[in-house]
Amino acid sequence: MDNIPQFDLSRSINLANSVSDSIARQQREMDRTVQAIQKERERKEANEEAYREETIRSLRAIEQNTANLYTIVDLISKSNEQQEELIAIITEVLSIATAKTKEEAESRYRKIMGKISTAIEDVETLGKVATFAASVWALAQPIIEKLPFIGG
Repeated sequence: MDNIPQFDLSRSINLANSVSDSIARQQREMDRTVQAIQKERERKEANEEAYREETIRSLRAIEQNTANLYTIVDLISKSNEQQEELIAIITEVLSIATAKTKEEAESRYRKIMGKISTAIEDVETLGKVATFAASVWALAQPIIEKLPFIGG
């Protein structure tokens, strides 16, 4: 037995441990990379979904506004009895956008809605003009919010 060569197993074990540690580090790095790629993909998908939703919302608003314009043109052309009054009310509705303060815009809107409810006799016409006024009010809100507030 004296002639059998002795092997230093500690060196082989150290080498095996080193290789094992290296593989584990590479695996952890790959896992982190995969997670980062997955998070980026999820972020992009969320952004794309938000973009799609915003686009659909904008298209619906455009569709509604176009329908409102058609309705108003149709009302004016058909309403011979109240044609001048309708035109005056529509002009007042659009004047909301010219307000210089929030109070002025709100006052105009309240005045116009009151005028619509008292001046227009036909229920269908009243509903259409009120819807138009509400749409203009909604469109003007971002602008109105930036106007100064003078009152207390």
